[in-house]
Amino acid sequence: MMTKLTLVLIITILLSAALGAQPWQDSDLDGVPDLKDACAATPPNTVVDANGCEKALANERGLTPSIAITPDLCLRTNGGKRYPAVCTKLSSIAVKFEFARADVLLSQAQTLEVIARWLKSTGGDLLLVGHTDSVGSPAYNLQLSFERAEQVKNVLVEQFGLLASRFQVVGVGSAEPIADNRTRQGREQNRRVEFLVIVQ
Repeated sequence: MMTKLTLVLIITILLSAALGAQPWQDSDLDGVPDLKDACAATPPNTVVDANGCEKALANERGLTPSIAITPDLCLRTNGGKRYPAVCTKLSSIAVKFEFARADVLLSQAQTLEVIARWLKSTGGDLLLVGHTDSVGSPAYNLQLSFERAEQVKNVLVEQFGLLASRFQVVGVGSAEPIADNRTRQGREQNRRVEFLVIVQ
């Protein structure tokens, strides 16, 4: 008798949990739950607005599109050129880090969201280049810079659903500073991961 009651309770709890989870299902994997998705059959890898629709489709249906769907970025390529070739001013976009740390800060979420939106709207792949300030040995900084690039890749893959194959990672230590390492502000700017478009 007690066993049957326990079994009934377990089944009831499992069914409640399953039913409670259903409204948050995301059938088309666009990041918008089915319950709120106005376009529930979006094709894979489509950039959508908050309603789950492509911008053009959202306008046709009279829905309010989200602000910028595709960021207007001008990035360097791994060959030293600009991407797209017509852009003139390079975008100042990088993930910044605390001293001697490789974990990605919550304050860098907006930068990662911009990069993720760009990746989802283009077919481009990225080289993630990790950098450090000049404090510490060259061997330590080389390893730390690689770990920073690897952590940025992990966030883009795990939290934004991007394919790991779209990224290459490299660390260059303190070899390529963009600011003066003799100042605190300069060292802060040098602790970064930059994004280069991979062009074959």
